[in-house]
Amino acid sequence: MPWYRYQAVNENGKKVKGRMQAPDERNLHAGLLEKGNYLIRAKQEEERRGKRPLKLGELAEFSRGLGTLLQAGIPLAKVLDILSQEEGLKPGMKNMYQAMGNLLCQGISLSEAMEQQGRMFPVMMIYMFRASEVSGSLGKTALELGEYYSREHKLDSQIRGALIYPKILAALLVVVTSLLIGFVLPQFEPLFSLLEELPLPTRILYGVTGFLVEQWHLCIVMAAAVWMGGRMFWKAPGIRLWLDKKKIVFPIYGKLQKTIYTARFSRTLSSLYAAGIPIASSLEISRKTIGNAYIEKQFDRVISMVENGSDLSAALDQADGFLKKLIFAIRVGEETGSLDTMLLSMADSLEYDAGQVLGRMVSCLEPVMILVMAVVVGFVMIAVMMPIYQSYQAIEMVSSVSGRGLGG
Repeated sequence: MPWYRYQAVNENGKKVKGRMQAPDERNLHAGLLEKGNYLIRAKQEEERRGKRPLKLGELAEFSRGLGTLLQAGIPLAKVLDILSQEEGLKPGMKNMYQAMGNLLCQGISLSEAMEQQGRMFPVMMIYMFRASEVSGSLGKTALELGEYYSREHKLDSQIRGALIYPKILAALLVVVTSLLIGFVLPQFEPLFSLLEELPLPTRILYGVTGFLVEQWHLCIVMAAAVWMGGRMFWKAPGIRLWLDKKKIVFPIYGKLQKTIYTARFSRTLSSLYAAGIPIASSLEISRKTIGNAYIEKQFDRVISMVENGSDLSAALDQADGFLKKLIFAIRVGEETGSLDTMLLSMADSLEYDAGQVLGRMVSCLEPVMILVMAVVVGFVMIAVMMPIYQSYQAIEMVSSVSGRGLGG
């Protein structure tokens, strides 16, 4: 149940301010009247700590459980009570189920109860449940959303899984380089001190390691500054827009991003349109699930064109960032009256394509990482071996000169 900051007037005409919990503003007004206060204005507080958006896996689990129990004929309030007693459920999820169950007992609909949980549930899910409450198909919609979020979770897991091997190689590179610099190089310092001049690679290596050892506190400050600066740089609207635009033009990676964006948009729009939500509202919700600010910004024009009577295919053809096959599929769906089916089929096909492109990208990334590792480790080895080789040459020259002197 949300909290409100309010300003009211009491029976003596004096203004009072305070904070109160209520299901909505109407109930807040009624609660203040019982105390003899008349509401002037109220503002719902921002979400408190601990209420984070649910992850894709959690959304899929919630939707599947809800749909399965509703299809079995169990009342909605009882369904939430059963879900809250599931073994191994996190405390935050348990509290959320109980809070929603209490709101349902007060006569509030499921979609409104979900909305009052703050950012825990995505807008798309709330809208679809609201539409299904009117049509009486809440259980079916919940099962469809369970399938939708399961696919999204699977695609997200594929992307994360594909990056595990490059991350392992990067960590191995850091470990190997640290061992060579921290343990191997110091063993040869007595030998290197006998040389008049060290080779350039060795001087560079000593310069870098000396700076890291002597100025370690400065390195930490610089790393923290770079990390904070990078976060601020990424959050700047203009910079994020530029970076998101560049994402879709990079070789291989750009094709992967376009495929993922198109699949995500197709599945979301299909689900919303099939639930009976108007196309303009469906587009407004779908744009927020794409995950690319550059593409999302173009939807202002797309929605305006659709509201003015343009076909969806013609409007989306003006947006940059989607694969062209999406436009063809929507055009066919519009002509045949099966837009939701065509979008769903397109999403299935593109998710398979995304897996293939992801595999090719990882195949290209692996040799690049190995090459970088070879270059770095090779440079350290050259920096260590060159002075050793020079010292052996010097010893041989001294030995040969001494031998000739004795022979004379």
